[in-house]
Amino acid sequence: METRTGANGADHPAPASSEVLIELTRVSKEYRSEAGLVRALRDVSVSIARGEFVAIVGTSGSGKSTMMNILGCLDRPTRGTYSLGGLDVGGRTNDGRAIVRNRLIGFIFQGFNLLSRTTALENVELPLQYRGVPAGERRVRATRALEAVNLAERMYHTPNQLSGGQQQRVAIARALVTDPPLLLADEPTGNLDTRTSYEVLALLQRLNRERGITICLVTHEHDIAACASRVIVVRDGRIESDTRQDEPIDAAAALAQLPPPQEASAGGDRAADSDAAHGHVLRGGPVPRSAGFAMAGGLALGALVGLLYDAVVLGAVGATIPVLLGFVGEAWWGARRGAKVLGHPLAADQRARLALVYTLITTAVIAFLAGWLVFPTLPASSFDAWVAPGRLPWGIALALLLFVLALALLRYLLLTFFGSGFFQRYVAGRPRRASAP
Repeated sequence: METRTGANGADHPAPASSEVLIELTRVSKEYRSEAGLVRALRDVSVSIARGEFVAIVGTSGSGKSTMMNILGCLDRPTRGTYSLGGLDVGGRTNDGRAIVRNRLIGFIFQGFNLLSRTTALENVELPLQYRGVPAGERRVRATRALEAVNLAERMYHTPNQLSGGQQQRVAIARALVTDPPLLLADEPTGNLDTRTSYEVLALLQRLNRERGITICLVTHEHDIAACASRVIVVRDGRIESDTRQDEPIDAAAALAQLPPPQEASAGGDRAADSDAAHGHVLRGGPVPRSAGFAMAGGLALGALVGLLYDAVVLGAVGATIPVLLGFVGEAWWGARRGAKVLGHPLAADQRARLALVYTLITTAVIAFLAGWLVFPTLPASSFDAWVAPGRLPWGIALALLLFVLALALLRYLLLTFFGSGFFQRYVAGRPRRASAP
């Protein structure tokens, strides 16, 4: 085994490739606390080449998390230099490190860190949204990233509809979608059972071998570190050992040797998948505001087409056709816009919320305009008749409420019609072509 001596006196294996991606040179990190000065890292020097799979191992308080924070540009060293891809990032400002993080690093966390009310596809799109990537390209790249982790059939599920292993795979897809040269995984199997842990490790090994992605995995478990091709052990802020493993454990082979899951568990998983698929149809995240504006535009366009039809074809302007075409236009355009923004048709509760809120807003606008333009022109006797004894003003209010609810129900049914079934492909739209993540 070829080794070299670092600046802190420890022997380190020479990188497998001549192209160095990560270079720490005499890096130290110190904190001030009530107990005094804390030396989290002490003169650490290490090089990691492109395409390596490195596990950083240590107990709590050893300094491994501090090293991960520096590698991930989440913190800067007190002394020493840190180069990533030839860039000196250790001394950059917070904004400068944020740019490096977004462009060069993908993060995988123990707690997944997924947004609970958004789908897997939307979670994966998030880093691209920060970059300002257009919606169509975001959707294409996020879909391909989910396909890479074998989750294409779960892309419209929210995190509470996914198992722990599936959530971690979504997190890996989110880290991959920006095509980073470096993946940092902080205890990625800490919340997973043995079988699921090997599934995640097998996926990371495949990405490392097939795509040449450099992976740095922080863990306190030596059996997890045994799957890496290189193990760096950190103790008391120093590198205690740095060993290259010629034959790391193949996680896929280790997974195949585990006992098969019990039939009851498999049946429960199938039932959970069925419930999750049904839940996707019923539940959704926040409704895009642009869908409401699209409905207003569709209403105006549909009413205009109806007026033109009345005037040109029928020769007399009426209200029936413009109103009907207005309802159709707003539902069609609202469903189409919502599907384009989300990447999938609106869920049932999203359609219900959109229909109800839009109806209440339009009713309030119409009531305001009527109070401003129409009511002042009515004779006083009309108001006296409405509020006269025996005329039941509460009955009028109830009738108006039922009318508003009926309009909301009609809009919900139209949104459902245009957002599913025969119209689903057309409503969702075809995203434009984009490069693979």
